[in-house]
Amino acid sequence: MPISARGPAALGAVTVTVLLAVVGGCSSGADKSGAGEGGSALLEGLGALADEKSAKQVTYLDSAEVRKVSKGDSKRFAIVSRPGGGLLNSFGTVPWGEHLELSQIDLSVDTPETGHWEGSFDAKAITGSLKSDGYERSRRDGVDVWTDSGKSGTAFRVSEDEISYSSTKGSDPLSAVTPKDGASLADNKDYRRAAECLGDVYRADFSPLTSSDSARLAALGQRATSAGKNTEVLCFVVKDDKTAERLEAKLRSVVSDKSPKFDGTKVTVEKGDQPFVRAVVPDTDSQRAGQLIVGDEELWLTVADL
Repeated sequence: MPISARGPAALGAVTVTVLLAVVGGCSSGADKSGAGEGGSALLEGLGALADEKSAKQVTYLDSAEVRKVSKGDSKRFAIVSRPGGGLLNSFGTVPWGEHLELSQIDLSVDTPETGHWEGSFDAKAITGSLKSDGYERSRRDGVDVWTDSGKSGTAFRVSEDEISYSSTKGSDPLSAVTPKDGASLADNKDYRRAAECLGDVYRADFSPLTSSDSARLAALGQRATSAGKNTEVLCFVVKDDKTAERLEAKLRSVVSDKSPKFDGTKVTVEKGDQPFVRAVVPDTDSQRAGQLIVGDEELWLTVADL
């Protein structure tokens, strides 16, 4: 069905609520064993967004992979199958009319205000809808940019296989999705380390932990080999080995104390210049994928008061 502003608020807002609760310290792919290996597809996706040095939720989603692994049980993947950008989850009239569907998006990387989508789009129909909705076209660096500063302030770049958008203000409204060489999220050492920790995932939600001196970045990844097997990978990039050891102990304690909720969870640490702590959490056939996003926050909360 077309992407619509009607219906309940989708995943993006829920994810931000949970992760911000963690940051504040208050309550609120393939399933490979080598979780720290790979991550190149994820890094390529993060390369579409500029590293703006600001605390923003970032969601990467390989929608094509989700559609493949969720065949026969799409409801089980309802939590994790929708891109995380606020543009898709907001209420009100959407500027593309009825000409954009979720099924057309194969890969996306979004913040609440900015994003880049890859897939198969009806560019002529979408830009026609933008024009009728009051957006104006201008030429920037050989590319058409559609802007409407009088309404949402969001700018779009649309082609048959890519759509980029941003609410960045100023003379270059799409600067957040046109990173300069060496200045993308994929070039950020904390995001690179978190991607290494997550490994091969179809979805990754990143949250900078700016209120913590001990932990820099939290990331939650989703992996699945089939509709009946999903694994969540929770990663924290921390400042030093001692912090990693403390966090490891707290995670192991939660896994033990909350049994059987997190039974089967494996907690590991990789030390060095950029230590990270990883918790690999299996689910069951009766669970919807993405429980750590919407409800089971005990593992997230271990990062508070390190």
